[in-house]
Amino acid sequence: MRNLIGRALLLAVVCVLPACSPACFLKPTEAFDQDRLAKAPDYSDPESWAALPGRDDKADFTPPGATDRQADAPADVFFVHPTTWFDRDLWNDPLDSAKSREFLHEIVLPGQASAFNACCRVFAPYYRQATIGAYFEEPAQAKQAFSVAYADVERAFDAFIDKYNTNEQDKGRPFIVASHSQGSQHAMRLLEKIDADPELRERMIAAYVPGFALPMSRYGEVYEHLEPCTEPTQTGCIVAWDTYRYAAELNSDTLLHWQGDELRRVPVDAPRQCTNPITWRADEETSSPEAHRGAVQPLNEGDDPSLLTVLRSDKPVGLDVTGLSEPREGFLVAQCKDGVLRVPDLDELGYNEDEMAPGNYHLMDYELFYMDIRHNAVRRTEAWLANHAQQKTP
Repeated sequence: MRNLIGRALLLAVVCVLPACSPACFLKPTEAFDQDRLAKAPDYSDPESWAALPGRDDKADFTPPGATDRQADAPADVFFVHPTTWFDRDLWNDPLDSAKSREFLHEIVLPGQASAFNACCRVFAPYYRQATIGAYFEEPAQAKQAFSVAYADVERAFDAFIDKYNTNEQDKGRPFIVASHSQGSQHAMRLLEKIDADPELRERMIAAYVPGFALPMSRYGEVYEHLEPCTEPTQTGCIVAWDTYRYAAELNSDTLLHWQGDELRRVPVDAPRQCTNPITWRADEETSSPEAHRGAVQPLNEGDDPSLLTVLRSDKPVGLDVTGLSEPREGFLVAQCKDGVLRVPDLDELGYNEDEMAPGNYHLMDYELFYMDIRHNAVRRTEAWLANHAQQKTP
C-alpha cells in the first residue's frame, strides 16, 4: 500500500503562496467572466456539502486505534478546504469537475478534515474556489474570483449555523472553524463575521487556520474581540502556523489577504501568528520529542500520477485512498521562530517529505501534527463545555 501520491502532485494541489512553482504557469488565460460562473451552491441541499455527519465519506476515516465519534459528538466543525482547482480556462471551480472532487475527497477529507471527527461532527462545503493561478495575478484582477469563493463560504457557514448547528432543544451547539491554505484565507475573513457577533463568538470553541500566514496586525485592527490562542485549553481564540524546515527561507515577497472586502498584498516578513501545534503555545520554546503525538498520512492504493499528468488531465487521475497510516509519534520537535513554525529536516529524520519549495512544508501543516490536532480539538471542546457548565451552575 502506497503513501498518498508524490510530492509533485501535492505541490499542484494546495500550493498557494506566490513562489516560483508549476502554479506560475497556471494563470488564467482569459479575463474573469461572471457569465461563465457555475450556479451558486444551495447549501440547504446535502449535495452541496463534501462532508456531512451521518453520510459515509472520507472525513470519517481514523488512524489505527482511533474512533470516529461524530454520532455522539457534543460539537461541530465547519471545515473550509484548500485549493483543488487549478484550471487556466475558468477562474472558479465549476463544481462538477470530477478531478477537483477527486483531490478533495481522496486527499483533503481523509488527510485534514478527519482530524476533527473525535470532537465534532464534520461539515465541509463545496465552494466555487478560485483557481490556483489566481494567486499569481494582481489583486485587482483576482478579486472577483476570490470574492465569489468567499461569498460561497459565508453562505455555507450561515446555512451551517441555521440548519445544522442546533441541538434537540433548537439551541446552537459549540463549533470549531477549521481550514487550510485558500480555505484559511477565507476562514480568516469569516472570523470577522464571528468576531462581530457576540452569540457566535461565544459558541466558537476555537479556529484552526494554518497554512496562510495570519498577520498579527489583524488583532485589534480587524478582530476587536478574538485573540490568538496561547494555551492548549484556551477557547474562543485562533490558532495558526506555517511549517518550515529550520533555516529555510520564506519563499515569497508578499501574501494575498482580505482586508475587509478588499484584497491586498501583505509583506511576507510582516509579523505573523505562530501557534506551536505540539505545545499549543505561542512562545519560542522547542517542544520535546515525547510530546509529539504523531504524524498521519492518507494511504493511496490507486495510481501515483506524474505532475505532468496532473496538469494536463481534465479527468480524475486514479487516486484511491483507503485509510490512514499508523501514527508516527515522538520523532518530531517544533519551535515558533520569527513567526513561522520550524521543524528539523524531515529527510534526515527518515520521513517522506513533501516540499512546496526547498524547506517549505506547507503541504504537511496537518499531516505532521495530525494526532496533536485531533487531541487538542477534543481538549478545547471539553474545556468549552466545562466552562459553560460552570456558568450555568447557580
